[in-house]
Amino acid sequence: MYYPILRGKLNELLALRELANLSVDKKFCPVIEPVRGSLAPLFRTIKELNDKEIVPLVFMNPTVGDLVGCSENIINEFSKEEGLRFIPIFAVSDGVDDLRSLFSQFNEYALFLVDGLNASIIEESSEAILTFISATTAPNLIKRLSNVVLYDDFFKKQKRNADYPIESPFSSLHTYYNGFGNVKGFGDYTILSEEYSESGGPAYVVTIHITYINSEKFDEAFIRHYSSNYESDTPANPGKKFIEALGKFISEKRSKTINFLETSACQDFERIYNAQHFPGLGQVKKISIMHHIETINDYLINN
Repeated sequence: MYYPILRGKLNELLALRELANLSVDKKFCPVIEPVRGSLAPLFRTIKELNDKEIVPLVFMNPTVGDLVGCSENIINEFSKEEGLRFIPIFAVSDGVDDLRSLFSQFNEYALFLVDGLNASIIEESSEAILTFISATTAPNLIKRLSNVVLYDDFFKKQKRNADYPIESPFSSLHTYYNGFGNVKGFGDYTILSEEYSESGGPAYVVTIHITYINSEKFDEAFIRHYSSNYESDTPANPGKKFIEALGKFISEKRSKTINFLETSACQDFERIYNAQHFPGLGQVKKISIMHHIETINDYLINN
């Protein structure tokens, strides 16, 4: 199972709603960290996922955004939503002692390890439905845990869009995660970074990030970066910059020099390009997230 890790921003939630409605086998289960004070859009997203038999994991103790330190309030708000199906997940840093009172409020829960491992965490792992841990963890430690999900931040984020190369390696984790008997799945932060920011900042250069599986390199996932050339000392004309960057992707896609999966997201980009329409940078990110998840999901369906 693939566990894409997303924050509860609107466009990330919209991506999940659209993905839920795809008529394909769903080999993914989203992990959502609430970052906005209003939980209404998140509740709507969970309900739409539930309608398609997807039960997401949701952080009850967010580490970034508006809701840091608000675990009891989050749990209280979730308890008011009748029929909502989700698995609570808890970020674990130094240990689990401070979290036990939160665990006790649920019949089942998952752990998300963000900083090391100790005996108390190993013991708690046997009680948790899933335990997320960095894929860089030593194998002898991974074997001590139960129902493991390996994850990491594979996206090589640059300070400026202008700094992205044409292509970056992403990950091969989807090809070997099940080499451990106790590993049940894998996760990543899609084409986003684990690093959190409230907004994307001014777009002096617009870059579109598109995932593909390279069958000639043992099915490793790569990210192609399509950047605008339009030179500007200001963030003016983001629409013109976007169409220029999108044109580079559409040209390469149509030439079939790169084996992009023909996803619903790719079709969205084709329609936008044909209309020469700029939907806003948030929508662009949404479509790129969808393409990434669709691409990994398709790999799991066929392998």
